[in-house]
Amino acid sequence: MHVSAAILGLPPPPDAVALFNGHGLEQWNLAADPHGGWHQSHGLMVPGGKKFNWLFTKRKFGSVQVHLEFREPYPARGAGQERGNSGVRLMGVYEIQILNANHDHTYADGVAGAVYGQTPPLVLPVMPSDKWQSLDIIFNAPRFRGNTLLRPPYITVLLDGVVVQDHQLIYGNTSADKTPLGFVTHAERGPLGLQDHGQPTSIVAFRNIWIRPLHRHGH
Repeated sequence: MHVSAAILGLPPPPDAVALFNGHGLEQWNLAADPHGGWHQSHGLMVPGGKKFNWLFTKRKFGSVQVHLEFREPYPARGAGQERGNSGVRLMGVYEIQILNANHDHTYADGVAGAVYGQTPPLVLPVMPSDKWQSLDIIFNAPRFRGNTLLRPPYITVLLDGVVVQDHQLIYGNTSADKTPLGFVTHAERGPLGLQDHGQPTSIVAFRNIWIRPLHRHGH
């Protein structure tokens, strides 16, 4: 299904934190991975593409609304998980997949818009590789008391303005090897992360990234 990116250029609300607006990477913890290669180029945020790594924000968040825009490498190269692979990690724990879905084949819970390793998207909007795309996330953080999970996380995801996860329960920590981990207790707040999959075929460019804390009852 081909769709138009409906919400490109969406400006941050007054209570949002601008994580990247084309002018510097001060919000990101580059020092934690000095060899990752993340940099600013022509007003875009770009990974190095030579080493698998996650770049995390300095600030930490709980329940949030996130907006970002991304562009896949063009012309598209690679196949499966090596074709324009990136991701967004919430609280440093829960990953939403970014992948070039145009004429690509991979496992269902590893496609664009999936809760990685857990839940495929409801639909898979497909855009040409040279087009900017939008990703919007509403994330309801989990709540723990000691080692006990009181409330699991839920997530709503829009890819190019299309709902691909609808208040979806997250079943536990996401894992690169797709092994069910269950919930590992973590702090009430954690950083937002962007993935560099470590191949030249997966150098996904980013722009207009902002995050808005959601102050929910019980937090």
